[in-house]
Amino acid sequence: MRDRYNLLIDVGNTFVKWGRYRVAGNGSADDNVIEAGHCLIAEMPDLAVLWKKHPAPHRTVISNVAGTRARSTLIRVLEIWPGATPAHWLVAQPEQCGVTNGYRNPAQLGSDRWAAVIGARGIVGARPVLVVVCGTATTIDFVNAAGEFTGGVILPGVGMMIRSLHEGTAALPDADGEYADNPKQTVDAIVTGCQHAQAGAVERLHRLHQARHPDLVCLISGGAGKALAPRLSIPFRYQENLVLEGLHRIASTLS
Repeated sequence: MRDRYNLLIDVGNTFVKWGRYRVAGNGSADDNVIEAGHCLIAEMPDLAVLWKKHPAPHRTVISNVAGTRARSTLIRVLEIWPGATPAHWLVAQPEQCGVTNGYRNPAQLGSDRWAAVIGARGIVGARPVLVVVCGTATTIDFVNAAGEFTGGVILPGVGMMIRSLHEGTAALPDADGEYADNPKQTVDAIVTGCQHAQAGAVERLHRLHQARHPDLVCLISGGAGKALAPRLSIPFRYQENLVLEGLHRIASTLS
């Protein structure tokens, strides 16, 4: 007999990340993953062919920050399972899974950030945590030991920083560079500068919160997180996808 599973989907600004996770499993998403993958948003219709070979999920839980067009496309993809339980489209709540939302209007917090802080809380437990997700944008959010999300910041991701330099100047090239301690060509200088900017923002906020919360944990996630991690001078843990981790925790609470 096949495992019952929840289908969890993270629709970001560039990529769609998804996974099938056992319903009855305990622990983290990583402990319960059956299958996972990702694709560009433009390739989302192809997921219908991939998913159709499986029975309908027990639950489908979705975080979508890519707007109505992506939502409409995904709705059509999910029509491969007529009669399936309607998908749960995540909207940030005042409180969920042990995390209290400190936004002035809780629903205005992006569903990806909300899922990520819930995922981080599930991993670290009752400890303060700095949640860093590096994608098209980089988000740095703080949850205290009591589970209160007190706010965070959004800055351009490293790729967006690099593109803005090319588009906003006449002389800076649009070409691949590499990080170097002492860059000796322009393309490397751009990449290195943007990586320093990302690392500096994370380290600054880490220092700010650690002054009041000495046992602060820093979790790094997202596609660009692996490139950022070697530039950090603070202790951290890398977690592949905190959004899917949070969706896994949320799916377990749905009736």
